[in-house]
Order: sequence, then C-alpha cells, then structure tokens
Amino acid sequence: MESTATLEAPAAPTPGSPTSAAPAPAPAESVATTAEIVRRIHEIGPTLRANWAAGEAGRCLPAESIAAIQSTGAFDIARLARYGGYEGGALMLAEVARTLAYYCAASGWVTVISNGSVMLTNRFEDSVVEEVFGSGETVKMASIFVSPHGFAKGEDGGYRVAGEWPYSSNVNDSDWAIGILPVQREGAPEGETEIGFALMKRGEYTVKDTWHTVGMRATGSNTIVAEDVWIPADRVCFYERLMGEAFETDAEAPLGRRLTPMATMATTISAPIVGAAQAALDIVAANAKKRGVANTTYAKQNESGAFVKDLGEAAMKIDTSILHLTRAAELIDRTAQGTVPLTSEQRAKIRGDAGHSGRSTVEAMNELMWLAGSSAFAASSPLEKLWRDVNTGARHGAVAAPMSYEVFADGLVGAEYIVPVL
Repeated sequence: MESTATLEAPAAPTPGSPTSAAPAPAPAESVATTAEIVRRIHEIGPTLRANWAAGEAGRCLPAESIAAIQSTGAFDIARLARYGGYEGGALMLAEVARTLAYYCAASGWVTVISNGSVMLTNRFEDSVVEEVFGSGETVKMASIFVSPHGFAKGEDGGYRVAGEWPYSSNVNDSDWAIGILPVQREGAPEGETEIGFALMKRGEYTVKDTWHTVGMRATGSNTIVAEDVWIPADRVCFYERLMGEAFETDAEAPLGRRLTPMATMATTISAPIVGAAQAALDIVAANAKKRGVANTTYAKQNESGAFVKDLGEAAMKIDTSILHLTRAAELIDRTAQGTVPLTSEQRAKIRGDAGHSGRSTVEAMNELMWLAGSSAFAASSPLEKLWRDVNTGARHGAVAAPMSYEVFADGLVGAEYIVPVL
C-alpha cells in the first residue's frame, strides 16, 4: 500500500470537556502552553517522520529527532517552574505525547518517559533537585521505578550502588537515570533493607545494548548498568517519600511535586499509541477515496457500506481512548491542585482508564489493518510500523489491559489490590 496522504495531527481535546463526573477547566496558562507546544510539534513533525527508518535501524531515536523534540519544549513539561520548566500536569504531557506520536510513536514514548523521570526526581531532596535542574537547562532522563534490581549499601556517608535495570526507554539520550533497588542503610544489619531509588548521572552508569523488539524499536529501551558506583546519600530516595502521599497533602509543595506518580505515569504512557493510531486512521481514510476493495466490484473503498461502517467504528474506538485518558488526566491534575490525595478507588479507576484506552486503541489499529488489506503489511507501508508500535506499546506492564481491568475491579469488589502501588 502506498500512501500520499498528508498527516495533520488532530486538535487536542479541550481541557475541561465533559469527560469526567466533575470536570474542572485547566488554568488558561496551561491550555495556552499546551497549544503552543503542539503547534511547534506540527512544525517539526515531518522531521520526525523522515527519521522513521533511521530510528528503526538504530533502535533509538536519531540525534536530529531528539534535538527537534527538545526545540519544542516537550522535554521541559515536568520540570519545576522555578527551574525554568513548564511544571505541567498529566493532561499537558498526554496531549503533547499524543501529538508527537502522530508523527513518530517512539518520540511520544521517550518524551513521556523523560518527563515522568523528571517528575520522580522532583520528589528527591531539595539539594538533589537543585543539582539536577539548577542550571535551568533541559534535562533528559530515564528511569525504572518498578521491579527492584541491584543493591545499594551505605558507605562513607553515601551509597555504593550496583545493578542492572532493563527496558529503560530513552536511556541512550539521558543525562540522569533512576533505578529502583533494595537499600541497606549504613550501619544496618546485613539483610535489613528498604526499597529506594538511586539517582545516577551519566558517567556513573553505562548502557547495555539489549533492546531488540518488533515494535517501539526507536525508543532505545536498553539496560541501565551501575558497576560498584558510589553516590551521595541524598541521591537515594526512599519509597515512602517518592511514592507516598506526603507531598500530595502539603499545601506548600509545588504542583510538580503533588502529582500522583504511578497514576500520572500510567495515564501518560498510554497516550503515544493513541497518536499512532490516529495517524493510521488518517492514512486509511485518505486512501479510501482512491483505492478499490480487492475481489469485489467496488472501485473505491468509500463506496462500500461495510468498509465505511468499520472505519467509523475504529474512529470511535480511538475517540474512546482519548476520552478515557482525558478523564484520568483531568482528575490527576485537579487533585494535584489541592491537598486531598486520590483515593485508592480513584487510582484503581485511573489504571482501568489507561488499560481500557490501550485495549480500545489496539482494537482500532487492528481493524484499520483489516480495512487496509494485505498491502498494509508490506515493509514499505507506514501502516505496518504503526501497527507494530501500537501493539507493542499497549503491552507495557503499567497499563496492559488484563491486569489494569483487574486492578480497577479490585476496587469495585473490595478485593486486595494486586499491585504494590496505585
């Protein structure tokens, strides 16, 4: 299948639209900032798309793509305002990532991961936040904050860190990286550990080339490796501080510290595949005006009632995905503007929203491939790449639909939650 369709990203849903039980309009400044970043993304979108092949071959984004993303301000969304960032919320990041992914799914993905890692770093000690962001320059990051690996042992007023953390998207281009691990405080008995997060700067960790997949190949999701590296004590943040609710109840904390970490990450990491599916929808719809239906009398696909009906259903499933993510993001942002944390039931529903968004997006993408026909699976077709990226991204452990549905339903039936953190 050859396509000459011009892909123009759809306008972002209006924040505050009726997609939640009690929607609250986003601050005007936030809406304007999001719109400006989205406008810049449209300008650099052709560059991102032109680099598809290079990203696939190199299994990470080319330097030109990283520079283009950085020029839009997309890497600065989560950085605190006092350090020159936008200090945006979940909705801003989701909309920006979805628009980037319309042009390049991996670009949207690494933007979420980098900003999510910045969001986690915002919860470290003030001295660390100053060390990382004090220059006011863009900081790109990677992190693994579930499934502890490695070990940190207290030594000489700091910690000696060793370990490997696979699936670390954006690590090839990161300035700093976070790894979750068991931590033994200095002077603690052998075997007495707590879960913490070690923050390491480039040069303290290396990257092992381990990312070989069929989809989301350009995310560079390789392995962080720390080999017996010593880091200062303040660069280990313990679990309760980073994932707990203390910041969420602190009226003096900036919004960038009050965002609920897991809920924000689950919601925003679901956005890139939606953008990729929107790109596929536009390709299929454009081709329907000029391609026939094989082995039928239809000279044009848009003459077939079955084709048009299924195309409409796929489009509605993509819209469903957007509505669920918007509802979740609005709730996260609205909660972060106050000092009452999300309830467990709300967090579980957000996980359900993210999972259902992913499932709906995959169903839409697969239906679009049926409509496009076998030529869509040609190596030269943009649809086959979009199909691989969507189906791979939807299987991310934080949002994969089967477990996300179960987490949501745990809240409905009062069962014990199957995840360590919501």
